[in-house]
Amino acid sequence: MGSTIHKVSHAQAGPVRARRRWWQQILGPKVAPYLFVSPFFILFAVFWVFPVVQSFLLSFQHWTAKETDWVGLANFRFILNTPAVRQAFGNLLWYAVVNNVYQLSIALTVAVLLDMPFLRRVSGLLRVSYFMPNLVSGVTTAILFGILLGTGGVIDNLLSLAGIKISWFQSTEWSKPAVILAGGWRWIGYWVVMFMAGLQGIPDQYYEAADLDGATFWQRFRFITFPMLRPVFLFVIVVNTIGTLQIFEEPFLLFRGGPLNSSTTPVVEMFKLAFQNFDLGSGAALGWLLAVVVIAATILQFSLARRRGWSE
Repeated sequence: MGSTIHKVSHAQAGPVRARRRWWQQILGPKVAPYLFVSPFFILFAVFWVFPVVQSFLLSFQHWTAKETDWVGLANFRFILNTPAVRQAFGNLLWYAVVNNVYQLSIALTVAVLLDMPFLRRVSGLLRVSYFMPNLVSGVTTAILFGILLGTGGVIDNLLSLAGIKISWFQSTEWSKPAVILAGGWRWIGYWVVMFMAGLQGIPDQYYEAADLDGATFWQRFRFITFPMLRPVFLFVIVVNTIGTLQIFEEPFLLFRGGPLNSSTTPVVEMFKLAFQNFDLGSGAALGWLLAVVVIAATILQFSLARRRGWSE
């Protein structure tokens, strides 16, 4: 009697197999997880890997609507010998240097001011107001500054009251500053938020110790604030440089790259080659050349930062 009860209870307590779903029965437990993550890889392959590979192959071809001919490095030689492209890269160097100095100096100054004790209560509201222009698209920004800088615009009228007359859209000297001005309005607030995040990570004990030693505002900034902000500063410089090297909306919509190619950039010239002249091979070659420049500039910035200890 006792042994029978023991056998029955042992049988009831035996392992219960989980009911497998239909997709587990068909695919098996090892294949099913890959099936669920496959949509990402499919979209990634279709909309990123395939266009990149295709554009790379296209850069060595002469494409027409009827046929495609393999031309080797002819497209690269063509764009390197094109005066507008060479001027575009010269303009790009000017944009990269001036844009970093202009935007980051203003953003850092504003962030330091907003981090002061007497402004900390309203810094959240001010931070939002500074960040809001970044929510506006580049196209809208270009249209807005086209109105502001045009004849009878707000900026044009203010300069006229001061006795200053600038022909923004006819001058080869003022076209690039106009592009920098429009881009700065859109992005300075974003960098302010980045710098403020870094400032809030600096312990107050450092500043309290500096106050006890009688340090001035400049000494506090030079020996505490700036060294502690170096990782954030490196991030901002790298990201801003990458964005500047790909600038398109402002110079194209404001000036179409003119006057006399004074404001053009490689992306503007790439657009003209590919979609206005329908020379997709040369446009792809210019795109890959720009990609090499962006990668080289990023590596150079990181190597310089590593030498100076900014990345630590």
